[in-house]
Amino acid sequence: MQSLTVKSAFGGALLSLAASSGAWAADLGPYQPYTPPPQEVRYDAPSIWQGAYVGINGGYGWANSNVTNSEGGYGGAQVGYNWQRGRLVFGIEGDFQGGDIGGRTTTAFDDTVRSNINWFSTVRGRVGIASGPWLLYGTGGVAFADVDTRVRFSDGDKWKSSGTQTGYAVGGGLEWAFAQNWSAKAEYLYVGLGDDALGVNQDFQTVRLGLNYKF
Repeated sequence: MQSLTVKSAFGGALLSLAASSGAWAADLGPYQPYTPPPQEVRYDAPSIWQGAYVGINGGYGWANSNVTNSEGGYGGAQVGYNWQRGRLVFGIEGDFQGGDIGGRTTTAFDDTVRSNINWFSTVRGRVGIASGPWLLYGTGGVAFADVDTRVRFSDGDKWKSSGTQTGYAVGGGLEWAFAQNWSAKAEYLYVGLGDDALGVNQDFQTVRLGLNYKF
């Protein structure tokens, strides 16, 4: 008799627990699987200008000297590397150009002065601001040029000064990335070389167009 009473009590407890659990589950509503909150997706814009590049260029130069009024065309190549941090772009570039920036004049005493810049090269830093596919930059560094000056006096005597002069180059330009790995640029440089051994000033200015391929 006592065993039946214990069983009855245990069964009642189970029924009461089941009823309570059902009521609690009903309060929670239907089962919903856990869904993690969506992650914020960020898309970083690719760096247009970062990396190494090589290219070609061609342009026109004219000397500041009022002795020979040298001018002429040239062509060459350049190589460089850019780093980009946001809109800021900075890098280094080296170039070499061959050409014929020259002139000749005859003085009032029938003396003939001829001057030629046969080639020039620069190694420059570049700093610019990017806006989409456009890059506006300033540049400056060291310059080298092969300068040849000859003077033929009316009495037949001749003086000559030739060799490599070292100076500086400063300027700026605008570059346009028109394709994934290609860009075109327009650039101005002032190259300061000072006077040569004969006292002829060899400073000159250049404008040029260039085409670059970025790796």
